[in-house]
Amino acid sequence: MIDTNVVSENRIVLLDALRGFALFGIFLINIASFTIGGPPGFVESDNYFDNVVTAFLLIFVESKFFTLFSFLFGIGFSIQLLSAKNKNKSFLPQFSRRLAVLFIFGWAHIFFLWDGDILLLYSMVGAILLFFRNSSEKKLIQWVIGLLIIPIIIVTIALITISILRTVPELGMKIKLAETAFINEFKNAQEQTIESFLNSSYLTLAKERFLGYLGLFPLLLSRVPSVLAMFLLGYLVGKKRYLYNIDKNKKQLLKISKWCLAVGIPLNIFIIVMFKILPPLSSVIILFYNQYLTGPMLSLGFASLFILLFNHKYISKILKYFIYTGRLSLSNYIFQSIVYSFLFYNYGLGLYGKLNTWQAVIIAIFIYVVMIYISKWWLSYYRMGLLEWLWRTVTKLEFQTITRKNKESVIKMDQ
Repeated sequence: MIDTNVVSENRIVLLDALRGFALFGIFLINIASFTIGGPPGFVESDNYFDNVVTAFLLIFVESKFFTLFSFLFGIGFSIQLLSAKNKNKSFLPQFSRRLAVLFIFGWAHIFFLWDGDILLLYSMVGAILLFFRNSSEKKLIQWVIGLLIIPIIIVTIALITISILRTVPELGMKIKLAETAFINEFKNAQEQTIESFLNSSYLTLAKERFLGYLGLFPLLLSRVPSVLAMFLLGYLVGKKRYLYNIDKNKKQLLKISKWCLAVGIPLNIFIIVMFKILPPLSSVIILFYNQYLTGPMLSLGFASLFILLFNHKYISKILKYFIYTGRLSLSNYIFQSIVYSFLFYNYGLGLYGKLNTWQAVIIAIFIYVVMIYISKWWLSYYRMGLLEWLWRTVTKLEFQTITRKNKESVIKMDQ
């Protein structure tokens, strides 16, 4: 059985496993967007099974694993802050360099590979996180609640307001015309995207990704409150050292898992059903509940359940494999985009918009399993991935040893 309290090379094994688990969800949701030329759920398929798989992704994956990654980023922040204090090193310059490298990685990822990047957003919100490094636990809790509750209130007011405006004949007609224009524009954009990805040159695609990301940037800012909230919650959990003694906190974890899943799953099913049956404008707005309410709720529920099962005598033998991909999470995240771009763009196999969603999900699972074994092999010889090495070297301003002297930490993962 894995000892989750073992800290190997200043890393908590459980956190690596959780990162690997979060990465698996991101693998699934990212590949789905390549099958239909748009975000999952916004385009209906003629294949019934495809729609079932898409609904599953929207309920159990979309905004859950991205949110879990945000939570883990906050825990990592707390560990790095504590490490700097213990070594009497200045934390601010070191973490600022860490964010700067992440910022560069993000833009490079967008330009060269894919515009569904999360690294750039993390680097910017991470800069805001720095202002909370000396905050009290009470203040952190207040900010977490506020950052999630206020957007939920705004979304609710927006839905009610639009519903009322629809009852006014003149305004209702204007809203309907705007929705029709939106649908037509979305379909045209979808067709242009597929056409571009299958026929444009690599440099043209890179330019379109860059400009497209800039165009969507205001919409991406809507993610800032939820990302910052999960950063702060992760920082609080790390600060309280909850994950250093799982047995002590088992009852709390069980309670969190039970309530978050029991409430979150039915609520999220309701949100997705409403998304399908409401008029276009209202359906887009209601999805923000997924981002600010059920996303955080279910990500915490999944994480708590994962932690409990990770300590199970038999189930842990399966879940331990997430450790390998989690330890190389940055390299695997970028490698995922390299593989997907080869599969779907015209300079590769050109499968963009040609696969069913269920087929793409099977491919994603296969790729992830392959990455587990590649990561395991890599870690038997090296302490970290190439991108992790570069990130850490620049962050600490000293050359990091990448080769492994022995297989001790890998052996611990296999026990």
